[in-house]
Amino acid sequence: MYKFSISDTKNGFKTISVISSAGKEIKLHSSYDPIKEAERNIDTFDKGRSSIIIVSGVALGYHIKFLKEKYPDIKIVAVEKEKEIQLKCNEYYPETLSDTPVINSLRDIESIFSNIDLPNFKGIAHYIHKPSYQLNQEFYDEIADNIKLYISSRISDLLTRFEFEEKWIENIFKNLKHIEHSTDVAQLFGKFRDIPGVIVSAGPSLKNNVEELKKIKDKAVIVAVDTSLKILANHNIEPHFVLTLDAQKHSIKHFSGIKPKNTILIADIVSCPSILNSYNGEKIISTTSKYYQDPDGNTIRETTPMIDWIEKKSLPLGDIQSGGSVSTSAFDLLLNMGCNPVILVGQDLAYTGREYHCSGTYHNDDWIPGINRFLNLDTINQNIIRKRSFKYVRSYGGKGLVISDYVFDLYKSWFEDSAGRVPVTVVNSSGGGAKVNNTTEMSLYDGVNLGKKNVNPSSIIEKIISNKTDRNIDRVKKALAVEYKKLNLIDTSDNLDDNTMKKINSALSDDETNELLRPLMRKTEFYLARHEFEADKERTIFFNDIKLAVRKVKKFIESSGMIESEQRVKT
Repeated sequence: MYKFSISDTKNGFKTISVISSAGKEIKLHSSYDPIKEAERNIDTFDKGRSSIIIVSGVALGYHIKFLKEKYPDIKIVAVEKEKEIQLKCNEYYPETLSDTPVINSLRDIESIFSNIDLPNFKGIAHYIHKPSYQLNQEFYDEIADNIKLYISSRISDLLTRFEFEEKWIENIFKNLKHIEHSTDVAQLFGKFRDIPGVIVSAGPSLKNNVEELKKIKDKAVIVAVDTSLKILANHNIEPHFVLTLDAQKHSIKHFSGIKPKNTILIADIVSCPSILNSYNGEKIISTTSKYYQDPDGNTIRETTPMIDWIEKKSLPLGDIQSGGSVSTSAFDLLLNMGCNPVILVGQDLAYTGREYHCSGTYHNDDWIPGINRFLNLDTINQNIIRKRSFKYVRSYGGKGLVISDYVFDLYKSWFEDSAGRVPVTVVNSSGGGAKVNNTTEMSLYDGVNLGKKNVNPSSIIEKIISNKTDRNIDRVKKALAVEYKKLNLIDTSDNLDDNTMKKINSALSDDETNELLRPLMRKTEFYLARHEFEADKERTIFFNDIKLAVRKVKKFIESSGMIESEQRVKT
């Protein structure tokens, strides 16, 4: 615990002293000339190519003032553990931090860096104010490490978008027809207050809970992730819902051979269209969005490309936030539905018994034809584990260790963090796998009995489905026809001349057309921002890529089946 005092230096400026509990005094600035001291230190500091400077330690901000003067166009973020020091800086030199965000805890990182300009990001430079750093070295190191991790994660997300965004957009257009007659996931929100909700994942321990799952269907909402559906079907268990969000074609294998009677499909609008086209049961459509707060405290919604464009012409479908896997999406779904407790089953997050999944998934179906006297299922599982960067983690129950890997550990951290933040009880009834902190370990039967309401979820679900009404998507259809005509104007321009560029600039200045094309141009913009080309070369790259994007969007609109054939004729 520290005490802080302000005193005058010999040249008339202020300095701040920190007094420890043992009475030791540490001055955070020179007692004679803190201005000269800060100026000299900043003169020797070189940010290199970095586009962001992290400053560990605010003190009275003299060093921050000179950093701003030296690098006026660079984003500077300050880190300060002692809020009283920050208050003193604001009291005596308020202009220093007036436009400089300050991080006081790990939770501030996301709000400050959520809107980082990734195309122009060129790294982080770290300025350490040594007296401040020495007071709380571990804190400043932890913040710096987590900033780097957060930005790395954002870059990874962007690269993921580059890889999958086109497939997502293509699937959205192909799935548009389903939003007319399906229920919105928002219709489920808040309808299951204090009713237990169970997430059934496909971890190896699932086999230990199949009998209990049969007994609790009338007492709890059961949401199966798509990988677990076949396992449950093999045991004659019909969950209330099955959730899918994978855009790739292979995800259809989770549903092959399944003939649902009462299980309702909840599908993200980017999901593989073959699943939505072939599923014979009731369907509910959802979207994936992320919510965060900007530095001003405003809530920002970041959703899948095209969703905002569609929802402006129709009603919102309802958002589910995701931690990167279908089980994390199921967790957010049950929270939105109002379920309490939320119970994890088959959420091993580890290779329990040296198995990858519970037997019965489509993975086993794929592996079985390859089994021979030299290769069995156990060997296949071992080969998978050996290819991973595996590690040992504390096992369910807290006794002993179990094999996990880097990816499993990321999801385990997500569940631990989420379970520690939400206002409901999170129960881990997996009975195997990794120990998940901030959850209560107990049997599925006991977990369900924590619910405050004894209501059969099926009665609520039947009421929601029976009251659904078809969505009017006439405005979506009309808008697609209009945009298709605009895109044709660009598509018929084959020469890179001033007239063509005028057409392109006109299209991109139109908010509607820009919103359709921008996601497919994101990679090009990122590439051009990070490389320097002559004007003619840059113009050619942009022209070729915008033409390609136009033709792709036209093809996607055609695949929706929402424009007539005569509207496709080039103008």
